[in-house]
Amino acid sequence: YNSSLVTWEGYNGTQWTGLGGGNPWASTSSSITVAANDRYFVDTSGAAKTITLPASPQAGDQVRFVDLAGTFDTNNLTIGRNSEKIMGAAEDLVITQENAGIGLVYSGSTYGWRLIEN
Repeated sequence: YNSSLVTWEGYNGTQWTGLGGGNPWASTSSSITVAANDRYFVDTSGAAKTITLPASPQAGDQVRFVDLAGTFDTNNLTIGRNSEKIMGAAEDLVITQENAGIGLVYSGSTYGWRLIEN
């Protein structure tokens, strides 16, 4: 039990991650690098942000992002691929839809991160 995050965690062989659906939801208004199973409300009201995906994901790792302020259309959210593919492409994903919420799951090195929710 992680008393700092107030959640149950398990060790996946590389890092501690949340059990039962992911890590607790958190908010950020900064450009950050996320861990497997992180879930963030992202505030881009001040400027565009970049969220960088984990460097060494394992198949089945997931991440989720929600447009907290409804400003992804004016201040885009860039999902930095961190050397892995996103939707089979070797390029970052730019979210430009106001009030968007997306989920990605890592499928392996061939196709990389795949959209599971959009």
